[in-house]
Amino acid sequence: MSLRFRVVLAIVLVLCAGSAVGIALAGLQARSALREELNAALTSGRQSLRGADSDLAHAADAQAPASRLVRSFDGDRHLEVEEVGADERVLLASRPLVSAGAPSWFTRLFAPKAAPVDTAPLAGGAHFRLTPISEPDVGATWTEFTDLALVLGASIAATAVLAWLTVGHALRPLDQVSAALARIGSGRYDARVEELGALELRRLTGGVNEMAARLAAMQARNQALERQLLTLQDEERADLARDLHDEMGPHLFAANVDAAMARRLIEEGRPQEALDQVASIGRSVALIQRLVRDILGRLRPTDLLELGLSAAVGELVAFWSARHPDIAFDVETPEDESAITGPLRETLYRVVQEGLSNAIRHGHPGLVSIRITAGSDWVEARVEDDGAGAEPRGPEGFGLSGMRERLAAVGGRLDVHYGGPEGGWSLIARAPAAPQAESLVLAP
Repeated sequence: MSLRFRVVLAIVLVLCAGSAVGIALAGLQARSALREELNAALTSGRQSLRGADSDLAHAADAQAPASRLVRSFDGDRHLEVEEVGADERVLLASRPLVSAGAPSWFTRLFAPKAAPVDTAPLAGGAHFRLTPISEPDVGATWTEFTDLALVLGASIAATAVLAWLTVGHALRPLDQVSAALARIGSGRYDARVEELGALELRRLTGGVNEMAARLAAMQARNQALERQLLTLQDEERADLARDLHDEMGPHLFAANVDAAMARRLIEEGRPQEALDQVASIGRSVALIQRLVRDILGRLRPTDLLELGLSAAVGELVAFWSARHPDIAFDVETPEDESAITGPLRETLYRVVQEGLSNAIRHGHPGLVSIRITAGSDWVEARVEDDGAGAEPRGPEGFGLSGMRERLAAVGGRLDVHYGGPEGGWSLIARAPAAPQAESLVLAP
């Protein structure tokens, strides 16, 4: 059942109930008025007959005056007068007004109970009998009630039609809202609803439009994040390929040369020199294993983070220090890491990792400082360098956007400061010690 039909039905039911109560009250008043009118007519008839009793008593022939008296009530709509003889036989009766009768159930409901009244006996024992008649008045009341019912029915029908059209026009924005929600549900966030109608509906349509705009912004943001993830994956793969080529390639080549040399020495019968080559192969393999561990630590620091944030950051600094011995690293981490939970720990590690990567690759610094402090409410990580990085121009890069998203997911924020002409960058990440529930927070 639609809302429109329910509203109109409720209006019709209220009108019908009100009309029924009004008709019932009008019926009670009509019945009371009819009873009073019959009583008044009965009283008036008795007085008329009582005034004519003396004339009839002195008349030589009372029959003629009595007949005229009875006939004087012809056409009366409230009384029927009968001349009744001493033997209770009706000698003459008036002819009351005859009108269209009402249904029997209506007559039984509205006709008052009134018994005939006999006057005092006249000469000869005859008397008059007055019988109240309610049928003409009940018929007239029935006609009035039917007319009233028709008027009320027509009014209710007209009100229902008007309410149907008015409510339909008022709720028309809901159809647009329904269509817009269906489009939004299918992923078409460009759907909009014209803000029309009552204040409440304008608020609703405005809310739908705002929701669609936010979803569109979120979709655009998600698409940007997906592109960012793909770019970061490509960059990480390029870094991995470069590390494998620059770090592991020479050691693998050396191990291959040592193996060929050892084989030649064994074939020449020089086992001791061959053993030296085998030892050299072992050293190369050990270096390769260490490099593999370093690379795995960068790609997946979970195992290191289980030992603590300080250990993970130390391994990260050792990785870069081995490759850039000309850069000095100043690291300070908290002794008590109980306020740094698992999700926050990995977020701070990734921020430090990205900050170090940016500082070393783009700033060419001589000193990189890492400070991680944990308070009662907030945890802060700082990565600062004295490099000659250029002033930022254009939109923010994917690395910084990714860090902002990671921190927003744990209720934190990221501040980046450029040192000006003298160079240097400061990257400050702050997050609550008890992080909020992870959720995507769109940038304003």
